[in-house]
Amino acid sequence: MDSYNAGMPRLIAFVFCIAFLVGAGASVRAGMVVAAVAVLGLVGYLAWSLLRLFLGQAK
Repeated sequence: MDSYNAGMPRLIAFVFCIAFLVGAGASVRAGMVVAAVAVLGLVGYLAWSLLRLFLGQAK
C-alpha cells in the first residue's frame, strides 16, 4: 500500500500563498511568520520523505 500524501505539498504551497497575501496586505512581519511556518513544514515534509526513502516501508 502506498501512503504518499499528495495533499501535503499543496497545503504547504497554500500556506506560502497566504503568507504572501498577508505580507502584501496586512503586515510584513505577520507574513514572515506564516512563511516561516510554511518553510518549517516543507523542511519537515522533505526530511520525512527522505527518511522513508532510505529506511523503506515496513511490511
